[in-house]
Amino acid sequence: MQKRPGPEKIKGLLGPLLTQSRRSKISEVLSRRTRYITLVLDDLYHQHNMSAVVRSCEAFGIQDLHVIEVENRFSPSHGVAMGAQQWISIVRHHSVSSCIDVLKTQGYRILAADPPERAAETKGKQIFALEEIDLKDGPVAIALGKELDGLDPELRKRCDGVTYIPLMGFTESLNVSVTAALFLFELRRKLERLPRSTWRLEAKEMERLEALWYVKSLKRGEKILEDLLKREQAAKKKGAM
Repeated sequence: MQKRPGPEKIKGLLGPLLTQSRRSKISEVLSRRTRYITLVLDDLYHQHNMSAVVRSCEAFGIQDLHVIEVENRFSPSHGVAMGAQQWISIVRHHSVSSCIDVLKTQGYRILAADPPERAAETKGKQIFALEEIDLKDGPVAIALGKELDGLDPELRKRCDGVTYIPLMGFTESLNVSVTAALFLFELRRKLERLPRSTWRLEAKEMERLEALWYVKSLKRGEKILEDLLKREQAAKKKGAM
């Protein structure tokens, strides 16, 4: 394919092919997208969990999902994720250290999510129940560990604090995808209390995503865009003759 045009060009070409309802929906979703909250998934191996977390991220307006792939490739199931993976950015890391370095460079406070009893035993780090996390302190990344094994020791060591969801039964922990959904629900609720200018995407990024979503909203959108560009180029050549 020839060099990809800018967002305005893409929207100009593909916009007429989308319904007004679809264009309005894209604009509405973009206006509430955020990177202020993100999740870190530490080498998950159950595809169902991967897919459920992706779906929750998209549903709660979280743009970035950071995944650490050491032993397991992050490959959500289309059937479970219901296509949610095409609307968010999955940021892949091949080591714990590279993931932590990237997040800290971006200004995130990284909190390790633990079962309540394990969180209570943590030494040397501040411990927050989910409802105690204050988003006024800056962007937050919640790190969730691998099924059964929990968080990688290095990831736990380099996190800025520990957080947990209070439990009231005999069950000591929750499934990782359920944990992710509960954190996202509560943190999104907290986020809505902050000024939108604090957490919304930058204008250029919104414009880039809007154009990308125009393409993804059309079946074989990339091919349609390519054909339209070729026709436009051919018409220009013909007019210049």
